Amino acid sequence: MNLTTRQIEIIDASKDLIGEKGLQTLTIRNLANKMSFSEPALYRHFRDKTEIIKALLLFHKRIIQDGVLKILDSEKTALAKFEEILKFKFAHIEKNPALVMVIFSETSFQYNSTLSKVVKKILEQRTKKIISLIKNGQREGSIRKDIDAVQLATIVLGGVRTTILSWKLSGFKTNLKLDGKKLRETLKILLKN
Repeated sequence: MNLTTRQIEIIDASKDLIGEKGLQTLTIRNLANKMSFSEPALYRHFRDKTEIIKALLLFHKRIIQDGVLKILDSEKTALAKFEEILKFKFAHIEKNPALVMVIFSETSFQYNSTLSKVVKKILEQRTKKIISLIKNGQREGSIRKDIDAVQLATIVLGGVRTTILSWKLSGFKTNLKLDGKKLRETLKILLKN
């Protein structure tokens, strides 16, 4: 996905608007006001609100993907990589709380096939990567083999989702870094061979 500098500015402003007042306040009019643009100026860069949200999701997916790939390319054990990936993802989410509001609004997208497909694909790719990492760890002996990799991935993803959702529901007032660290430590105990 190649974005122009102006499109990235629009994505960032959209993220800020969502973070301030929620996903429902992201309208072309509100975004234009926030950026001191005219509405037609925004339409030159994005066709509609759906395209902006899709770009926001894919832009941050790419940032997370690049960070994860660097970790996966390291010489660490799969278990150590797993811990680093979780640490990286929690740090990214903490810096970008508006993403949580978009990600956890997937039920709002159920009638929007474009956004529903994007969220589904992101979740499927994330799940495949976690399963693959767990399987690698099981082969190398750093992750336990007595529990199926798919089941372990389900537990991991559920723990991550619950931790982030709790942070969101607290109005972003709980300590995500600390809660993420506790989850990483618990998962390490659960996963370690």
